[in-house]
Amino acid sequence: RQVRSPDIESTIESLWRAKRGGVELIMFVSDNFNKFPMVRDLLQAIIDEHIGLRFFCQCDSQIVKDPELVELLGRARCYEMFVGVESFNRKTLKMVNKHHNHPEQYGEIVRLCDEAGIRSHFSNIIGFPDDGEQEILHHLDVLKGMRPKAASFYILTPIPGTEQYAGYRKSGWITERNLDRFDTTCSVWSHPKLSRERIEDLLYSCYVNYYGFLLRTKGLTEEDKLMAVFSRFSAASRMHPMSGGVDRLRIDYAGDYATARQEIYDMEFAPLPDNLVLTTHDENLNRQADWRSQRSVEVRFQ
Repeated sequence: RQVRSPDIESTIESLWRAKRGGVELIMFVSDNFNKFPMVRDLLQAIIDEHIGLRFFCQCDSQIVKDPELVELLGRARCYEMFVGVESFNRKTLKMVNKHHNHPEQYGEIVRLCDEAGIRSHFSNIIGFPDDGEQEILHHLDVLKGMRPKAASFYILTPIPGTEQYAGYRKSGWITERNLDRFDTTCSVWSHPKLSRERIEDLLYSCYVNYYGFLLRTKGLTEEDKLMAVFSRFSAASRMHPMSGGVDRLRIDYAGDYATARQEIYDMEFAPLPDNLVLTTHDENLNRQADWRSQRSVEVRFQ
């Protein structure tokens, strides 16, 4: 019931062992690396130790308020920063509790990353309830104006366990029975404006359109170009770029498991789960959290 972090010494030792083992790239898997309390000490230790490993990290949009940290990330050899911008519509962001996201600041994140030699990677969600096709295409145009060096797109998916999932299920909006499809690349609920087929078409066309645009611009490194070509090729093949690779080896089929599930458990699909009910204490704790203050972070996790 609290945020846990390894000490800096053990992280540095892990990095050295990785390098000695031939690892070339590292990913720090924290959702908000910029909120790690000892992030500056860790980055400075990486610099002082001359480890030289390139790494990927994920930061929230509040990174825009800390240009010194972006510069430090660049010196520590961060090569890519993934930021969940999700939408350029402030009303939509508030609806999904992304109160800390301010679209007018997104362009500054790209600029700071460019200055630090970091590839900015913006994550985008399409298919919010208010999204029609024109809204999604407008989002794409705004994204092009900012020109992050990488972009990924996902379909709004009510994940089991979240309040959104509970609300959508109660309203009878969820149409998908197969839990394997709750992976943000499939449409699993009844959108009020767009058909399932159209949302999935738009998902792949966003990739093809954006990376086609990016490849026509200047200032890309060879690595940027390679990522753009791969992402565009994958999407044109209707494969999400984060779901596979090149020259894939097929070793099994979904039908193999469907048959076994039927034989062993006598069911086609596992039933959609219900959310667990929070204890009164945890429910009260969540209600105390205020996104507008740093205190909310302390309340949630201590």
